[in-house]
Amino acid sequence: MVTEIKSNRPSIFYNNTGWPNHPTQTIVRMPTTEELISLIRSYIKSTEKALTKAPTGRIQLHTSKGYPRYYYYADNSATGKYVSANDILLISSICQRDYNLKILNALYNQLKRIEHKQQVNLPYELDQIYHSFKKGKQSMISPIISPIEDYIREWYSLTPACQNTFPTKTIYLTNKGEQVRSKSEKIIADKLQMMDIPYIYEPKIVINGISKYPDFFVLNVKTRESFIWEHFGLSDNPNYASQNLIKMALYEKNKLYMGRDVIPSFETQEQPLCAELIDDKIATFLLK
Repeated sequence: MVTEIKSNRPSIFYNNTGWPNHPTQTIVRMPTTEELISLIRSYIKSTEKALTKAPTGRIQLHTSKGYPRYYYYADNSATGKYVSANDILLISSICQRDYNLKILNALYNQLKRIEHKQQVNLPYELDQIYHSFKKGKQSMISPIISPIEDYIREWYSLTPACQNTFPTKTIYLTNKGEQVRSKSEKIIADKLQMMDIPYIYEPKIVINGISKYPDFFVLNVKTRESFIWEHFGLSDNPNYASQNLIKMALYEKNKLYMGRDVIPSFETQEQPLCAELIDDKIATFLLK
């Protein structure tokens, strides 16, 4: 599958039904404050509605020989009753209720923080709530947004790596065993891997019918934003610079702007790649 980027792409990261449970195939940005407030309120409404039908009691999880065992405790009862797989609906309903209560509290807290002009990272914070439950309970919960590990897995599947067939004279192996075209690309790839940043080397992207092969496609795990990373390794070479200016013009014509949607890095023969600057770009775009 090829990542296709359209010039009339939406300017927000989520769709009208909420934060995406699947990676989009466009470069995407975060919603405005007003859009974020609207989304949080819609989540509050649906969560409160679900809680009106929630059962009482609590579920305690134990493990026996590597398998989960569930015990039901009625309200104010100290004695638990083993719940078999035949009562899976009861187990899942109570686990879902406990999750929804935490989600609801977090959503109201986010609205207050937005009101006080504090930063809110909706997908990361909600994902942290899901992962606060033990795995035996996670399997009983339908999260409001997809778990990040599922999101990353599908993100990789949507965009295959190493699609550029242009021949190269030199090959460098990354720590993951990938073949890249330059020592600088190896440095970037290894740093991304070291910092647990999902990346795809030389994917094929189609912009209004034109195929391009950026050096990297990268994902901010906390915000779930995707970025193009272009490394300009021969910036002082006139022909090389001219070709890349054409590519950058195509990006910007389709609203993919340098420093927002496209992460640039540069070097020349006299000014080699600055590793510290790569660290700074990773921290700025991909770890916040």
